[in-house]
Amino acid sequence: MGPLQSRALVIVRVPAPWGAPRFVITGKFIDTIPEYAAAPGLTHKAYTLSDDGRFGGVYLWESRAAAEAWFDEAWHRRVKEKRGVDGDVRILDVRGTVEGEARATGQALAQHALRTDAVVTWLSSVAGIPAENREGQLQALGAAHELAPGLIRSSVVIAQDGAVGVVALWASRAAAKAFWSGDRQERLSRAAGSELAVTWFSAPVLLDAAAAKRDLALSLPADAAVPAQASAPR
Repeated sequence: MGPLQSRALVIVRVPAPWGAPRFVITGKFIDTIPEYAAAPGLTHKAYTLSDDGRFGGVYLWESRAAAEAWFDEAWHRRVKEKRGVDGDVRILDVRGTVEGEARATGQALAQHALRTDAVVTWLSSVAGIPAENREGQLQALGAAHELAPGLIRSSVVIAQDGAVGVVALWASRAAAKAFWSGDRQERLSRAAGSELAVTWFSAPVLLDAAAAKRDLALSLPADAAVPAQASAPR
């Protein structure tokens, strides 16, 4: 586990248009890659389709301030205007991130993005955990993921209500299912001293925004302006 960090992880879910095929939604994801590649403070994004039929993303930001600046009132207003409902945005504080040994595979896209069969799982305590118990539980939950086959990256997180958990990116659904086979969820619940829930997301597009920004910085003159946030909500 890494040291205490100020990074933030955001999980966004918006109801998908009724009847929209997966390939159409994935195409829309790909169209927005340049927007998110330039997003200030964003390091990684997994474009997601949750198993309950919503689309959105799992974002890793350099700081909570960067995340809150992106998902501001104007962002919510645009989503309401375009979708008729607000987006569900959960901003979680990252207490540590571990890079797994697996790597995503698939079709290379522009700006360090990849079309892939990756999956994200979000393990979270059903209720808030008392402050005096959080560190031990975070350590236990994070350690359970660290050497898992097929793991690309995992972040231990804490919500503002004190709920703790792990958001993990897997190379495939098969790898994630292998990890969650048997009674693992029950065993981790016992270790954490709290009931835990697991939410599943397909991640058909992955974006390494930090790498895209490095490329952009190398290609721009020293006095060039950094691109501003685009207006289209996703």
